[in-house]
Amino acid sequence: MSNQPKISVVVPIYGVEKYLRTALDSIICQTLTDIEIILVDDGGKDKCPQIIDEYAATDPRIIVIHKPNGGYGSACNAGLMRASGEYIAIFEPDDYIEPNMYEELYNVATKNNADIVKSQFYTFFDFLDADICNSKVSWFRGKNTSKPTGVFDIKKHPEFLSFHPSIWSCIYKRSFLEQHNITIEEIPGAGWTDNLFQVQTFLLAQRICFTEDAFYHWRLRQRDDALDLKDLTIPFLRTRTIHKWLRDNNITNEDIWANLYKREIAYMHIVARAGNVKTIRPTLSLIAEWLSDVDMQILAHSKYITKYEIKSVRKMRNFIRFYYLYKIRRFLSKVLHYRRSVLSIHWSSRISPNEQEKIIVICGIMFFRNTPSKDIKHFARIKI
Repeated sequence: MSNQPKISVVVPIYGVEKYLRTALDSIICQTLTDIEIILVDDGGKDKCPQIIDEYAATDPRIIVIHKPNGGYGSACNAGLMRASGEYIAIFEPDDYIEPNMYEELYNVATKNNADIVKSQFYTFFDFLDADICNSKVSWFRGKNTSKPTGVFDIKKHPEFLSFHPSIWSCIYKRSFLEQHNITIEEIPGAGWTDNLFQVQTFLLAQRICFTEDAFYHWRLRQRDDALDLKDLTIPFLRTRTIHKWLRDNNITNEDIWANLYKREIAYMHIVARAGNVKTIRPTLSLIAEWLSDVDMQILAHSKYITKYEIKSVRKMRNFIRFYYLYKIRRFLSKVLHYRRSVLSIHWSSRISPNEQEKIIVICGIMFFRNTPSKDIKHFARIKI
């Protein structure tokens, strides 16, 4: 191996004992041997820490980091800080890859001096029969999209922002990540932290390459992404962070925003499928915030947005509108009820009008104690 590895493969590991050996074997057997493999144990409570120590004892390319649990972003960043390769790959330890993945991507990268090389991938349906479990993802099939060729930037192909982030099907030039100080958002758990990383890398990269060849097998354990979503607030928390980053960096390109909206609309559908009226209620304030932030003019005039997607946004707006109208109506009903109670016991003769109003406000606060005031603020900003 040369002094600088061609690729550093960063593997954040937690709770994947069942799949870990398959994943590590697929990395070790790469045809590109000049790699370093950084295995980050994120405070695992199963046998993952022992497994990676066992592999490290047999392969000098493996570097092991044991750390307290901090979540996916924290584990990835620990690996990024340790990486010394010319390019960086992020690998999820319940997946596996084809033996030639990193060699093929590295050849494309060096030939084109690319900041990012993106490839297609397979969805590996773990619950299906082996003969039909792998399905290659097909992008760029719509009438409004064209297949990327050569070197490009995101303005030429903003469609990437509407696709699954799939940051593990790429390699990234390490000097590019360091130049822009790009890391992965650190929050507890996994929590879709790859969304912001994908947006930052694709928007800041000047030289992107894409290959339709697929190498990465992304394991799916459910028939529907919605079934894996335990916290329904996660998609819209990530969306809030992305929108803030875009505005902080003066990103105004409407095609970029339109493709992000397209993906966010898909997230809205995932949330809707994952819950019911009762479980989705805590998320409604975030959905209302997102709806108030969406530029309907971009949706209406973008070639990337379908009529079905616009209709979906309008339906959700109406749902939020009527939900909060119902809440306000109940609130006013309670206020009237308490006011009548005050009058019925002749408090009006004993308490000044200002004090009566204070009592009514306190009653209203008690009624609304489980509903953040910002909900009403976001509701008021939504234009139907």
